[in-house]
Amino acid sequence: MSPFRLSLINPDNDDPDETVELDDDVVTELKQVVDSTPDLTMGDALREGVQHVVRARRRPEL
Repeated sequence: MSPFRLSLINPDNDDPDETVELDDDVVTELKQVVDSTPDLTMGDALREGVQHVVRARRRPEL
């Protein structure tokens, strides 16, 4: 399987764009979860994942 890449692009500033390759096994499991959950899109799943990481790892001073 070719790598699954997630690109973070912000055209409104000078921050460098970032592309991240995801592990094939994780992507396969994610696709299975999305496919078996009728009201969940891939975009929704990725947004939920990012929100989870932000909430779980946010430092109090932020």
